[in-house]
Amino acid sequence: MTTRARAISILTILLLSATTASGATRSELVLEFLMVGDIAGWPNHLGDDEPAIDITLVPARAFDTDLPDEYIYRQSRIYTPRNDDYMREYDVLFFNHPRLDFFTPQQQEMMARFAGIEGKASIGYPLSNHAEVQDPWLNSPINMVFPVDYERFVVESRTGVVDLWWENRPFRVAPGLPKLFSVFESTGIYDLRIYRTSRPCYAKAGATIWLYMTEGPAGTPEEPAFISWPFEDTETWSFGIHPAEDRIHWREVGPWWELIFYNVCTYTINGEIFSFDEAVNKRSVKTKFSYFHESASMFHGIVNFVSKFGAKTIQAESILKEGNEAKTEAEMDYLERRYVEAEGKMDDAIDLVNEAMDEARRAKDDALFWIYVSEWMATTAAALISGAFLWWVMVRRELYREVTTTQLRPR
Repeated sequence: MTTRARAISILTILLLSATTASGATRSELVLEFLMVGDIAGWPNHLGDDEPAIDITLVPARAFDTDLPDEYIYRQSRIYTPRNDDYMREYDVLFFNHPRLDFFTPQQQEMMARFAGIEGKASIGYPLSNHAEVQDPWLNSPINMVFPVDYERFVVESRTGVVDLWWENRPFRVAPGLPKLFSVFESTGIYDLRIYRTSRPCYAKAGATIWLYMTEGPAGTPEEPAFISWPFEDTETWSFGIHPAEDRIHWREVGPWWELIFYNVCTYTINGEIFSFDEAVNKRSVKTKFSYFHESASMFHGIVNFVSKFGAKTIQAESILKEGNEAKTEAEMDYLERRYVEAEGKMDDAIDLVNEAMDEARRAKDDALFWIYVSEWMATTAAALISGAFLWWVMVRRELYREVTTTQLRPR
């Protein structure tokens, strides 16, 4: 082999290796969530503005909706992994008070096996007062996976004790543990008296309590809110913060809780806990991701509307495409913890999405201009015709002369 051929061969190998490494790096930095449970709730939105989280929803409940069980069951069959190999493609298994009777015993066993794999994270919120969630969970092997004492929760829920915890509870961080939750104490989110969001997450023997709900009813001033325990080759988690997305705690401090759950996952998977400074940097960039997401949604709404009137939106869509490209670059910087660079690129992306919005509005005004003109002309013409008719009838009435009544014969 000549020197040139050898150099080309080495260069080709290096390029292929770099390409593979780049793809693998991004794949490793993004957590694949399998979200099993209600079709609504804030857990389903953990990945909306977090590039490091990608969620696949397996519908297993449709609380307070008119959707029939047959539809939910059909959707759950479509998105549930078929075997253990497909299941292992995910990093996190998250249960959002599901109806486990939608799954076969074999599927439930598969999920239970996943929860014990090293390098995987499993989080469960089963704390529902409804028998459609309670009974299947009690009879499932998944109940054995998580540290919550579900039998006690069911008993307390049916005697009304759980309802005494339902309103106005701050949190207390358990001392002496890794700074998984305590890193966020200075934000004040644990002192916030959250409304209608608390349920005791009673801990089984051997569980670690990370977070407590405090100032409870007489006799039980505090109960566990976030717990974990070792399960086979990893650790599993349960919590008592209600997952409905309309709860005040989520609307007010949701971005911090998103980072807490992400922190829980990375800690379980590889033992990593990020610092407060990193959390602040993450939230700063995530706020801009959120703004871009909302602005892009508004842009698509405007474009979809004006396109029905023949508006020319090619220029606006081209600008938004540039914004999406800048956002994609910022996401990669974010995943690789280059937060300053990510924030700068998101500033550029936001400028572009705002420019695209302005261009879309101009296209809307241009498209609707002739509609406004034609409506004005039609309204004006109708007014002129009506005015002329009234003028002839009311003002020109002297042109008419009285005549005698026409009769067949006089009376």
